[in-house]
Amino acid sequence: MKKEFQKNKSAEDPTKAVAREVLRSPHMKEFPHTPPVKHFNRPLPMEEVPQDRVPTGIPGLDELLRGGFPKKSAILVTGIPGCAKTTFALQYILNGAVKYGDRGVFITVEQDVEQLHRQFQTFGYDIMKLQREGKLAVFCLEVKPEFGEDFMMKITSKEFRDAISEFGANRLAIDPLNLVLQFSADYGGERRGIQRLISTYKKLGCTTIFTHERAVGGPDPIFGVQDFIVDGIIYLQLVKIRGAIGERETLFERRLSILKMRETDHGQGMYRFEIEKDGIHLYHGVFLRT
Repeated sequence: MKKEFQKNKSAEDPTKAVAREVLRSPHMKEFPHTPPVKHFNRPLPMEEVPQDRVPTGIPGLDELLRGGFPKKSAILVTGIPGCAKTTFALQYILNGAVKYGDRGVFITVEQDVEQLHRQFQTFGYDIMKLQREGKLAVFCLEVKPEFGEDFMMKITSKEFRDAISEFGANRLAIDPLNLVLQFSADYGGERRGIQRLISTYKKLGCTTIFTHERAVGGPDPIFGVQDFIVDGIIYLQLVKIRGAIGERETLFERRLSILKMRETDHGQGMYRFEIEKDGIHLYHGVFLRT
């Protein structure tokens, strides 16, 4: 019995043999091998960032983007309520100021700067201090449609463009895109309005994030006009899962997918992320519960 056990133990797993034969198949030449991505649980150091990329500074994400977002790209961060869209966008701006020496502009149409400061102070960021030092600008916009004001006119005006240019911003985020479009005058349709925003900030040299609110999430999102226009899509989800063994309750797990990213290869899986003491952390190569 002992000899038979040792013989079986040393025998090769049959699934490995099948996988090896598949990889040897001539058809596999059509699919070049992509090196596996590792998660170092740290932001990408500046010396490792390619010159044509803008790193997010979110641990685990830039490795999936081969260094960060392509420069001057327009990225949609989209999902249902509670999946960390605002946290993602503002962390991108703050990381630029703190870790990479990039000035950033954050435009919000729903929250005030004091509320954002309190929220991100728990992650170790001091928004008020960064504003005083000239590394960050937060615009809390409010318009009065009854007086002919609208968001689109305000954030694409010459005065606003000049202010961003004078500030020297190369990162910009708008939170959320839906409300900007909702409270804007007739600008030739939704597609033309989004193109106008993207074109405005690309000309200023900004790599821009637009957060976007979806009413329905899930593994098969319903796409809209905005998804076809932007350069990249970061899809955030809250996935309902079962609790640990012996527990009856259901839990929600946050997950991220890169649905689209022009000008670069990128990770194509679904990745778990957590909101930790210093913000969002992305994890690859971990078991995803169902």
